[in-house]
Amino acid sequence: MEALAQSHMSQSHPYRSLTGLCLLLAAAAPALYFGTQVVAAPFYPGYSFSHLSASMLGTRFSHHPAIFNVGEMLTGLAALGGAFGLYLCFRVKTHRLLAGLIGFSVASTGVMCLKAGLFPMPDSRHNSWGLLFDFIILIPFLMLAGLLKASRSAGLRIYLAVSVAFLLLLIPLSPWLGRGTLQRLIAVATNVPIGVVGFSFWRELRRAWRGEPAPRVPATPW
Repeated sequence: MEALAQSHMSQSHPYRSLTGLCLLLAAAAPALYFGTQVVAAPFYPGYSFSHLSASMLGTRFSHHPAIFNVGEMLTGLAALGGAFGLYLCFRVKTHRLLAGLIGFSVASTGVMCLKAGLFPMPDSRHNSWGLLFDFIILIPFLMLAGLLKASRSAGLRIYLAVSVAFLLLLIPLSPWLGRGTLQRLIAVATNVPIGVVGFSFWRELRRAWRGEPAPRVPATPW
């Protein structure tokens, strides 16, 4: 069955390109998230990364709020595309339901980023759909569970275990951290794994295209 799937995969060039593109979008999402803030911060007089949330960069207090808002929307689109690619790859590494939860959690990041850019503070829609934050927090936990039985994924499992431990460590430390610091540390533990895992899966897929030994990749998008 696996040989048949690989044979089908070798003939499915449009699908391979779509999957690879989605995984590269996943890899780009955290870079866009943090990069947008770095670019937007100089246009906000006296901005403090430790005390102010990222969303403040998209408000009227910034000289050019569009920099942050457009960057957030691009981050959201990248995360949505990445969610599809990660779902396809996790689907052959773990139970389909768990793969779906991973895809939904990553997509939740995309939705929240899109909303943040489309509806800058103080718009009440900016922080609506708060339930999605619960799924975002679960991203490293779900990804770790999805790779527990995957071959050749020891490095990713160690990285995700560290991300989970780091996220848990933030619970007792949160009262002593500034709002901006806490938000960005949470993003390190939840957003960055999207990029790391997405890039790792893209490398697996590229090795499969070249006929090199690699873990299985999905044969069809459904």
